[in-house]
Amino acid sequence: MSGRRTVSDDNMKKPPHTLERRLLDALARHEMLRRGERILVAVSGGSDSVALLRLLHSLASDLGVELHVAHLDHGWRGEAAAKDARFVQRLARRLGLPCTLGRLEPGAAAAAGRRLSREARARGARLAWLRETARTVGATRIAVGHTLDDQAESFFLALLRGSGTLGLSGTWPVVDGLFIRPVLDLRRAELRDWLKRAGQRFREDASNRDPAYTRNRVRRRLIPFLEREFTPAATRLVARAADLLRAEEIFLSGLAEGTYELMAQAGPDGVAIDAAALHGLPLSFRRRIVRRAIRQARGHLRGIEARHVESALTLTHGPGAAAVDLPGGLRASRRGGALLFRVGAPAPTAFRPRAATPDAVAATAGGSEVCEGLCPVPGRVSLPALDLRLRARIVPRDQFDRRPDRAYACLDADLTPGPLLVRGRRPGDRFRPLGSGGSRKVKAFLIDRKVPRDQRARIPIVLSGERIAWVVGHQIDERFKMTPATRRVLVLEREIR
Repeated sequence: MSGRRTVSDDNMKKPPHTLERRLLDALARHEMLRRGERILVAVSGGSDSVALLRLLHSLASDLGVELHVAHLDHGWRGEAAAKDARFVQRLARRLGLPCTLGRLEPGAAAAAGRRLSREARARGARLAWLRETARTVGATRIAVGHTLDDQAESFFLALLRGSGTLGLSGTWPVVDGLFIRPVLDLRRAELRDWLKRAGQRFREDASNRDPAYTRNRVRRRLIPFLEREFTPAATRLVARAADLLRAEEIFLSGLAEGTYELMAQAGPDGVAIDAAALHGLPLSFRRRIVRRAIRQARGHLRGIEARHVESALTLTHGPGAAAVDLPGGLRASRRGGALLFRVGAPAPTAFRPRAATPDAVAATAGGSEVCEGLCPVPGRVSLPALDLRLRARIVPRDQFDRRPDRAYACLDADLTPGPLLVRGRRPGDRFRPLGSGGSRKVKAFLIDRKVPRDQRARIPIVLSGERIAWVVGHQIDERFKMTPATRRVLVLEREIR
């Protein structure tokens, strides 16, 4: 993958067709693809996935990517599903694309958890099959056809479940750096109109009209009612709300992750957290940290609901020892000042939770101090919570005097438009370290640099747009480096407080 370029506005010609243009904008904005990659396109035969395949196929040459079609029969729709599979196979053959078909035997998805709905089990089985197929065919991305309508539907389903910020943030454009949703900003009706103009048929799944499914009632009754009685823009407005909540969730989860790294200690007896320190945090942080501890102890959060998190939180205060049983054989208990999460019987060797000073927790959890800010170019920003005062200035190339100092970063000013966002590290943050051929998680990069765990959460990150430009004090991003063509130099300096 070395040397591959991310799809961007700079390295491709945009077609005049509005829908294709918007698709390319989404690919570039979320950095979904890189040239030279092989993309596994999940195609059910329905309008959304067929439109996704045809759009990507029409742009594949400009994108510089290869496509591989994948279709899975879940094993419960009989001859209708067999017709879907044949339709997808013929479409792939007509487009000259390789195609992988899969089929689950009836009841096979039940192994994913019998307490889950059939749809939830099928979704888990489908994602697992897509991951395995991607590995088999050498695909580095899996494209799925979720639309703006799906985003709005997911928002209402989460709302009806009483979900918090994470659930209401809906469907994410990129997940795990693997699953991508290129048509997430497009309406289903727009895709169907595009297919009609292209003379492309698609398959209708009869189950999508069954009112027994809550999603179908939201799709066919609730949303049309809102668009008719309140505003025709209801779907777009709800999807916009989900986008706003997603940004809030990323920010809060990043702060909570840093706090968790300071507070939690894993060992043979499970995961331990200082109960008193946890109880002193804001409620939104307490909930996130408990969920994080459960995920580390169990390996996943399947079956965990808000009521389970709340029951675990009751253990952070009160006299004596106490315990609650949670799904999946997990037990949360309080003993010796620690809130302990473990699966099964405790190991014979106990351990104490990581000590967390009030100042460190307050800084990471966003007590009274600000953990992100905008730095004008030129200009300064001060973030006491991250012990940072940053100065940005622009110097003509012929007047630039390079300083071999880790407190400085020297970037191409024309590639790094301001203002710059400066914040703490968040889960999933990725960048391209200078001189590397691909992206890396910032956390993994810092671990390789032997940065102590309690310091990693407090290392500032400088972003230009949505891309990391500098991991302060460590490395700049390859995409913003100076080149022989650089005319102006952006100098970022960490000033001594």
